[in-house]
Amino acid sequence: MNIRFATIRDKKAVFSLLDELIDEVNRKSGRPPKFTEGQEKRSRIYKELLNNPAVKIFIAEEGSQIIGVADLFIVPIMRRGYYQGHIEDLVVREKERGKGIGTALINAVKDYCKKKGIKVIKLTSGLELTKAHKFYIKNGGIFTEKLFRFNL
Repeated sequence: MNIRFATIRDKKAVFSLLDELIDEVNRKSGRPPKFTEGQEKRSRIYKELLNNPAVKIFIAEEGSQIIGVADLFIVPIMRRGYYQGHIEDLVVREKERGKGIGTALINAVKDYCKKKGIKVIKLTSGLELTKAHKFYIKNGGIFTEKLFRFNL
């Protein structure tokens, strides 16, 4: 397995993984399974993220197959006077879970942050993803706060 940064050529595979995550969350939440909105906007955002120095998209691949992705956003925290990492999405292809791929992605993100002097990484996870929560705890995650969302 290889961990590397995403490129524009990875867009289709990255979207496939993110759609798998959306479908899983929707199934567990009782919402319709498919995500079909905003594909063109998602493509523009993907390109923006690849060109943003405060964002890194990590890819796990086995041979020519992309089997996992994690996106890291570097966020300045004025109150504390430092930068912290934020993982918005971390997903491993469902049939590949339990093989250490997620741990390898988290370790790659941690290593990158350590090299950049970032000492805190936060991660957002849906309430429905209880198996993922156990995985994050197993990999050193600590439940420290609540996240509130405002739908506009």
